[in-house]
Amino acid sequence: MKGPFLRTALLAVVAAGFGAYLYFVESKKEAPMGEDGKKKEKVFSFDKAKVKEVTLVASGATVKLVKEGEAWKMESPLAAAADASAVDSIVTSLSTLEMDEEIAPSADNLKDFGLETPEKTVTVAVEGGAPQTLLVGAKLADGSGLYAKTPDQTRIFTVGSYALSSLDKKPFDLRDRDLLHVKRDAVQTLEISGPEGAYALAKSDKGEWAFTRPLATLAGRWSVDGLLGTLENLRMEEVAAEDGAAVKDPKKFGLDKPSRVVTLGLADGANRTLQIGASAGDKKWHARQAGSPLVAVIAGALVDDLAKGMKELRSKRLLEIATYETEGFDVSADGATRTFAKTTTKDAQGLDSAKWKRTAPDAKDLETTKVEDALFKIGGVEVAEFLDAPKGPEAYGLEAPFFAVVIRSGAGKGEQKLELGKKDGSVYARRPGDSSILKIDAAKADELVKAFSEL
Repeated sequence: MKGPFLRTALLAVVAAGFGAYLYFVESKKEAPMGEDGKKKEKVFSFDKAKVKEVTLVASGATVKLVKEGEAWKMESPLAAAADASAVDSIVTSLSTLEMDEEIAPSADNLKDFGLETPEKTVTVAVEGGAPQTLLVGAKLADGSGLYAKTPDQTRIFTVGSYALSSLDKKPFDLRDRDLLHVKRDAVQTLEISGPEGAYALAKSDKGEWAFTRPLATLAGRWSVDGLLGTLENLRMEEVAAEDGAAVKDPKKFGLDKPSRVVTLGLADGANRTLQIGASAGDKKWHARQAGSPLVAVIAGALVDDLAKGMKELRSKRLLEIATYETEGFDVSADGATRTFAKTTTKDAQGLDSAKWKRTAPDAKDLETTKVEDALFKIGGVEVAEFLDAPKGPEAYGLEAPFFAVVIRSGAGKGEQKLELGKKDGSVYARRPGDSSILKIDAAKADELVKAFSEL
């Protein structure tokens, strides 16, 4: 047996041996063992899907959480929506909680373990079953665990401190702190007003963002997405008022005349309006959803972003292109138009492999890296100056552009177009549907044109 046959046989033997090893190891795996050599016992026995109530008692304060449908509500110490992920974390921790070690079958003095007056008590109520409760006492001397017991048994045991870390929550930590309840992908329009001015944006059916007021001009794809991400993840740091105080006296929070207002138009036709009022000190601000009696304190990150104004959201690059999305393009220069197309095949490893070809006026295979470098240069050229009240196209050499490109992208993004003109040694760009003329660095423009002329 020689050559490839020998190598194949050896690989088969190695694979078989490795498989046998895995089987042996996995077959020997057992449930975690305690120090006494016995399998660890679970503290609770309930089906997570059937949990309907969770009650936490700590330091004399009681937090009661009730599940209604798929949502969690807080009933005590106040009525409010609860943070489903935080409650689910508690339920999961309790469902997997194990006894580390049994300390004693019974104890004459529970005080020795901090269980006469437990540090914490947690009760889980399940549908169709009796409530299950755990009493949690003092920490072990080394801090690695806690003494605990259940009310229906006398034995004292320990549980790991880490396993109960999810119980160290104050009522505010378990509240739903999401101010707007909005997903960025659902936002179709965005209106912002503040000291920096007022402006509005809308998303096209191709997923592109553009300003609609005070002028029609492209917005930066990633800049807008970043702002929407901040709004999606906006959480209140604390509650300033929720008893109607803001309705009675909005001036107290600066909400009689909000310093900034952000309105989100959603795909379902609904709106979310965020009003930002006066400073709450230490780079924090009072804010609320319009019409809500709850006034929250939010971190200053959103206000810092809004303070950058409209210019921060403008499309500062000639075109925003992702080479992996680009399927083809046309280039017009020197009175001729050339067409390019991409084909994608699977390589030997099953991965997508892109190949570029010039299809008109003649056919020619191209180096993929050269094509991608040329496309990258378009996205890499930044606008030096926005001319928002432009003169006629002849003032910028755009009545007869010396270079034009049409980019065709997949994923429903359609086409992007760009024209370059030259006047008095300066280079200008124009994008269809954009009322601004873009002034760009002449040297960068020369590099761009050269990259495409060499394809």
